[in-house]
Amino acid sequence: MRKGIVMLVAFFAIGISAVTAQVQQVNLAQEPGVITTESLTLAAGDYQFNIANTNVETEVGFVIVPKGKYEMTDHIKEGYVKAPVKTGSSSMTSVVSLPAGEYEYFCPLNNTPKYSLTVVDDVEKITLGQVEGKFMVKSMELSKGSYQFEIMNNGVDHEVGFVLVKKGQYEMTDHIKEAYVKAPVANGSSSMTGIVDLEPGMYEYFCPLNPTPKYTIKVSE
Repeated sequence: MRKGIVMLVAFFAIGISAVTAQVQQVNLAQEPGVITTESLTLAAGDYQFNIANTNVETEVGFVIVPKGKYEMTDHIKEGYVKAPVKTGSSSMTSVVSLPAGEYEYFCPLNNTPKYSLTVVDDVEKITLGQVEGKFMVKSMELSKGSYQFEIMNNGVDHEVGFVLVKKGQYEMTDHIKEAYVKAPVANGSSSMTGIVDLEPGMYEYFCPLNPTPKYTIKVSE
């Protein structure tokens, strides 16, 4: 049982961590022909991207551009890795300042698709505490927008997480991956999710590790 919990916790780790108070690190892995994170939503700010070559036989790199602008002159030069990335290694970009807008990222050396990067100005934080077997907030009504959830462990004697889905869709493939916490949440600590763009509709949140009931979020225009 404990092994199953540890494996599930691994799915809750999201690839964004603090480098300093001002600069965030975004971790992206490449496999042959793909970057495994297929879209990102970030708050406006400064970022470094850590690019890992999981098993691509050739060296890989990284390119960020304003959406739809693919000429080399359009590349955001700070988004280049500091060294070509060989199989089994990783390399950081310089610090990239991203104002609100639409961007794309890709790797020409690995011949990946172009992936969407949305940067937003307004992100609302919602704090949700867990006690044994339940969340302390049992339902929410929100407006369409961008959100980050802070998940607090208020007395559960093992690590907890957070799952957000469209109502009634509970398979792991249905999880909204941006809503995974950045690190498993130990007793007395908290962890943030990524930024989640919520469109109008019905959603549910729960924690399989606690485990909790499923709670409703209604999102309106």
